[in-house]
Amino acid sequence: MMSIQIVINQNQQTISFLEAKDYDSAIVSSSFALECLGSIPPIMSQQDEEILHSGSSSSSSPEFSFDQCMLLTSIPEGDDQCGTLTFMYNRAILLPSNVTDHGIITPILIFNAALAHHLAAMRKDERSPQYLDRAMQLYTLVYHSQDVMENPLFHFVVYNNAALIDLQIGGNQDTWKAYFRHLVHIYMILVDESCISELRHIQGFLGSLLTTKPAAAAA
Repeated sequence: MMSIQIVINQNQQTISFLEAKDYDSAIVSSSFALECLGSIPPIMSQQDEEILHSGSSSSSSPEFSFDQCMLLTSIPEGDDQCGTLTFMYNRAILLPSNVTDHGIITPILIFNAALAHHLAAMRKDERSPQYLDRAMQLYTLVYHSQDVMENPLFHFVVYNNAALIDLQIGGNQDTWKAYFRHLVHIYMILVDESCISELRHIQGFLGSLLTTKPAAAAA
């Protein structure tokens, strides 16, 4: 039987492909990571076992949060991730070496798969529309998996990248404005909570916020 460590290693391989800009290999690798995870039964933690045996309906807290996993990657100050007026979060997410919770692993693998498709679409070849469509499907799947307030950084980047795809495929101005307002709302949650490390991950958004209006971007 496959182990979680194989999935973690495969995710790291996906990240390596993305860093090398080998997006086709990253797509294959991310799909294989999800396939491997699907063959591994969820592991019940000791706390969950105690709850099960006690008959309690309470659930344990996850061993890691999505935001904690994202913060495993340090972001240099002043790095805007994309260097353009339209912000895109283009870094894949690491999995901790000791993570076992499928509820954490699965959305991260799906996000990395979405990112691989999204970056592949940026090459603007004949497969780009197909890749954009697939990336949007995957981002949407991830976005509805958890509550925004619990993982604001993770949900910001998922929502931001989905909004960018909507812009790229010619979405209407009202839709883009709705995306934009929601992104500003999540951004302000991070500001209000003084989440310095989290804000550094999305500092490029502030640059686009100061230089681009949503109405102009959607035109």
